[in-house]
Amino acid sequence: MDLGRFITVAWRFRALLVGGLLIATVVAVSSLARIGLNGVTPTFSYREAESWTSASTLFITQSGFPWGRATLDDMVTVDSPGAEPVQVPKYGDPGRYSGLAALYAELAKSDGVQAAVMRNSRPGESVEPMVVQSPGSNTALPLMTLKAFGPTPESAQQVAMRASKAFRRFLDREQAMSGIPTEKRIKVTVTQKATVPILFEKRSVVRPIFLFLLINMGFLALAFALHNLQPRGRNAPEESVLPEETAPPVKKKQSVRAA
Repeated sequence: MDLGRFITVAWRFRALLVGGLLIATVVAVSSLARIGLNGVTPTFSYREAESWTSASTLFITQSGFPWGRATLDDMVTVDSPGAEPVQVPKYGDPGRYSGLAALYAELAKSDGVQAAVMRNSRPGESVEPMVVQSPGSNTALPLMTLKAFGPTPESAQQVAMRASKAFRRFLDREQAMSGIPTEKRIKVTVTQKATVPILFEKRSVVRPIFLFLLINMGFLALAFALHNLQPRGRNAPEESVLPEETAPPVKKKQSVRAA
């Protein structure tokens, strides 16, 4: 594009382009935030919320902390009606707790637990249970993480803590309803209440920028169209036609005849 022509068109239709710039700015800001009035004071509220995340970690174990023992050789006697007492290991297989962590992560997604977590929740709040894996391998650990999301740092932490409480209450209720003795129950302890919230997803500014550029390009195209349809009249200076100068008469030399 000829830069000189662009400047000429922009200057000629500067009022139109300035109006388009103002309209594009208003539309872009309106697509990003809601504009209101609090009396005579303008107020702004974002249309899209940010997403923050925090996590609570649960440890799947049993009473007596078998993870602190070098050997699991403790035995307990179990009395069975009509049979002789037998001895069984006091502590369960450590590998079983990792499997329970995977199972509990799925139970934490159940309708009952989710309903308890999301009760009186705000838009944008959610929780995602998952199993903690050993760094550098796919080996599951007896740990479960409840990854919470919220529109603010405070809400993300609150969701993480609510999810932890809701799941432990769910497990305690199921164990009590099944009549499992306290010493034989799986114990779920909180190893991390809620991590420091971090920003998970920023607000998108793609749409405001796109609308701003699109509207300005539209007004610029309109300016060029008007320029082509209504060319500016230019009064070119007429070339002055000067009368031909009258050449002075050529005097004929009289021939001198010899006498």
